[in-house]
Amino acid sequence: MIIVEALPADDGDCLWLEWDHDGRWRRMLVDGGRSNRRSDVVPGGLTARFDRQPVDQRDFELVVCTHIDADHIGGLLALFQQPPAGFSASDVWFNGPDHLAGDLLGPAHGDAFVELLDNRWPWNTMFDGHAVVVPERGQPPVIELPGLRLTLLSPDVPGLRQLALDWPAVVRDFEADTSPDGPADLLGVRDPGVPLAELAAAGYSRDSSAANGSSIAFVVEHTDRARVLLGADAHGEVLAAGLRALRPGGRYPVDLCKAPHHGSRGNVSPGLLSALDCQHWLISTNGARHSHPDRRAVARILDRCDAPELWFNYRSASTEEFADPTLADRFGARTHYPRAGRTGIRLTVGAGRVERA
Repeated sequence: MIIVEALPADDGDCLWLEWDHDGRWRRMLVDGGRSNRRSDVVPGGLTARFDRQPVDQRDFELVVCTHIDADHIGGLLALFQQPPAGFSASDVWFNGPDHLAGDLLGPAHGDAFVELLDNRWPWNTMFDGHAVVVPERGQPPVIELPGLRLTLLSPDVPGLRQLALDWPAVVRDFEADTSPDGPADLLGVRDPGVPLAELAAAGYSRDSSAANGSSIAFVVEHTDRARVLLGADAHGEVLAAGLRALRPGGRYPVDLCKAPHHGSRGNVSPGLLSALDCQHWLISTNGARHSHPDRRAVARILDRCDAPELWFNYRSASTEEFADPTLADRFGARTHYPRAGRTGIRLTVGAGRVERA
C-alpha cells in the first residue's frame, strides 16, 4: 500500500508518502509548503509531522522540490537549512539554474536551494546529475525505488526552456508571492453564483505560467495495486501527453490524483480528464491566497469522472461549498474533509481502494 498525507501547508503542497517494502516503511517528501515569516523556520505542518516521526525513521528515499513557487519550495528551504535530528535523503530532485537552457540571472529562492544542495546532498543522482525532464522522444522515464516505481510525466523540454526564457519575470512573480498580501491569482476566479452544472461546460484557457510548466510531476506505483498521480502545479496538456504515451488510445488508470495546481481551472484541463481514469482526487489548499480550488476545475471533475470522490486537506471557505449534499444527487459525488477541528488528511491507497488512514 501507499500512504499519502497532504500535510497542512496553507495554499501550498507538502506531501508525505510512505510505503512498505522488505519488512519496513520507506518514505518520500514532495514539496514543503510555504515557509513561515522566517525563512529558516520549518512550517508548522511539516514540523508537527517530524515531531510524530521517530528520530531513527526520518530517512527518505527521495525528496522532491517540484518547482520554485514559494508555496512549494519555501518549506524545503527551511528544512534543508535546519534539518531535524535523523533527517536524511538518498536523493533530492530539483531542477536548478544549471539544468535550464539559457543564461539565467537574478536572485531567487531556487538559487538559494542550489546553494544548500550543492556538494552537501545527493542531487538528481537518479538522472546522473542531469535535469529531471521527460525527453523529447521516447517513453516517459521510469525510476525504481525500493518497492516503488516512479514514471515521470512533467516537465518536458519545452517547459524547462520556457522557464529559462522567462526567468526574470518568474523572479518578480516569486517576490510578489512572498509579500504579506500576496498577488491576485487570475486562475482562481470562482464564477460566483454560477451553478456547477453549468460550469462543467464553460470555456477553458490553459495555464501559461513558466514556473508551473517546469513542475516535476509523476506517477508512483506500488506492487500492491496502488497507483497515485502527483500532479504538482504541472500543465494539464503536459500531463495528458505523458498519460497518452503510457496508454495510447485509452485512459490511464490511477487510484488517486493530487489535482494539479491545487485545482486550478487552467491545469485541470478537459484533455487531462480525457486521458485519465480516476475516481479519487486530492486537493491540497486552504484557498486563502488564491481562491483555489477553482469552481470550473471541480465542475469538470464532477462532470467527467464516474462517482468522483474529493479529498481536501482543509475545510475552508473555498472548499466548504463542495460539501453540498445535492452534489451526490447530481454527480454521484462524495466529499471528504479533515476530521473536526483538524487540518491535513491521511489516505491509504492499496488493493484498488482509497480510504482515510
